[in-house]
Amino acid sequence: MRTVICNSIQSFWDMAENQMLEGLNVHCVFPVSDNLKSLIEIYQQQYRINQISFSDVLN
Repeated sequence: MRTVICNSIQSFWDMAENQMLEGLNVHCVFPVSDNLKSLIEIYQQQYRINQISFSDVLN
């Protein structure tokens, strides 16, 4: 399965809204809060994204 790497929330939104992520895995390498993660999971269902993973960022 192909995985798309999203470097910013804007790139995620742009690709999702243009149906470019449908059926694919997505890995987000930008920082996300719990609220943003919940919103992204809504997009996952709405735009039929297979799986979404997130990088852990160390402070």
